[in-house]
Amino acid sequence: MGFLIGMAILWGLTFLVINPIVNAQVRSKMEAEGVYAESLEHLSPGEKAHWDGVVSRTYILWDVIILGIAGFCGGYFFGMTLIGISLTANGWPGMLAFIGLSFLGASMRGA
Repeated sequence: MGFLIGMAILWGLTFLVINPIVNAQVRSKMEAEGVYAESLEHLSPGEKAHWDGVVSRTYILWDVIILGIAGFCGGYFFGMTLIGISLTANGWPGMLAFIGLSFLGASMRGA
């Protein structure tokens, strides 16, 4: 049961919370540096690689923070050890934080 609930939480938070935050933050960074969505196809390969790295780092940061908090809350308040799986490489750090902190929260509760 922890797997199904964990997967629902992982995917729900990813699509409803993490992706919009990352998109807004990266968009504001790009606009601050004078890069706009209309001109993305005109970027050099080096600039595209730079922005891909910015997107990856921003996504991993927010993924770990939000899923870590969600995992801890799920473990501590509900006593559940939540397990999930990520199908993308950028999703693994957040998924591991989610699982690890759900176990930590459940053990602190005494479940």
